[in-house]
Amino acid sequence: MESIGKYQIIRELGRGATGKVYLAEDPFAKRKVAIKVAFPEALKHAEDGAFYRSMFLNEASLAGKLNHPHIVQIFDAVVEDDFSYIVMEYIEGGTLEKFCADGQLLETREVAEIIFKCVRALAFAQSLGLTHRDLKPGNILHKDGTDIKIADFGAAINKVSDRTIITNVGSPAYMSPELVTGGVQASHLSDIYALGVVMYYLLTGKLPFSGANTMSVIYQIVNTEPEPPSTHKAGMDPALDFIVMKAIAKDPARRFQTWDEFAQALAEIWKREQASEEKRGQSDTERFNILRALPFFREFPENELWEVLRLSKWAKFRPDTVLIKEGDHGDSFFICAGGYVRITRGKKTLNVLTAGDCFGEMSYLAHNDRAHRSATVTTTSDCVVLKIRAEDLRNSSLSCRRLFDERFLNTLVDRLENANEQLSVMS
Repeated sequence: MESIGKYQIIRELGRGATGKVYLAEDPFAKRKVAIKVAFPEALKHAEDGAFYRSMFLNEASLAGKLNHPHIVQIFDAVVEDDFSYIVMEYIEGGTLEKFCADGQLLETREVAEIIFKCVRALAFAQSLGLTHRDLKPGNILHKDGTDIKIADFGAAINKVSDRTIITNVGSPAYMSPELVTGGVQASHLSDIYALGVVMYYLLTGKLPFSGANTMSVIYQIVNTEPEPPSTHKAGMDPALDFIVMKAIAKDPARRFQTWDEFAQALAEIWKREQASEEKRGQSDTERFNILRALPFFREFPENELWEVLRLSKWAKFRPDTVLIKEGDHGDSFFICAGGYVRITRGKKTLNVLTAGDCFGEMSYLAHNDRAHRSATVTTTSDCVVLKIRAEDLRNSSLSCRRLFDERFLNTLVDRLENANEQLSVMS
């Protein structure tokens, strides 16, 4: 097979009971894609065909809908009697399974950040009415560092029987007690449990429950309390123990009740570590939560916040550090994320800015990367500042540019009004 529709096949990536996955080139978008092709005989199988077809249709129906930086995008889908395929984002780094073996475990702070990104992605999915239902390391793709993408939402909107869930969707090891006993339908609380198991596995290299067969694992999930992760890994932060054990509590009412609650618990770990390790750089977890709290980004949806993180460079500065010098050329703008800066022209103080305020934005608005700075900006306290190149913002998504344009316009209006008030007082 040389092509599928407009896509040029490069090679086969793998195959399973219901189909093959190919690496292909999209000649129009000029990007590599992964194409999942279903075996027609699997979709028509007398016993399981209806289930496989339903799973495939569910995943295909999500094309263009799950637009989040930590969820694998589905670009295209074709479902026909004799040939069905789904075109999705290609991620080269494999899955998180490679980090679940002894000797391959990640640092605990890396695990916390990966789980935080999973939590944000699943919160976004829930906002669309979706529960994943099949969370496990093999369905979380690894890009680089702590960047991940959750895949395989085929089971997300299926109403399947308890037997079908156990035998056809994922592994019982990641299923909550209420699912294996058939007590309730899957919900975000069962997804929270599954992600807690994933976190346990990444931290320790072991599952909280294991046995010689499926029934043994199910019995333990329902009747046995798991050992805390620190039992298997000395020196672990007690807060990680608390987070994991709360996520995998047998009683759904004792788990985190929302994804935001789960995310906040993970963010607190970074806050404590930051206080004790001043020289350590901020994590994406910290930066994401800082952005959400800044007035400048109050109207930014989650996708655009992650895009800002990708575009920006962050740095800490001591008091009396000159960030911008009057008369210099500049091709970037800045947003204060913490502390205070003073704006001066000559020897005159024009303004004092604080967290959430922007400065240097004329380098972007003037569409002139060689624009001269009209004022000097100096820190007056310890400061955290994020820097974005004007050209990088111009190359960002349309939605991101529009949000920045609106914020810059509002800022200019506010500053003009303040200037008018000062003039009226002086007159």
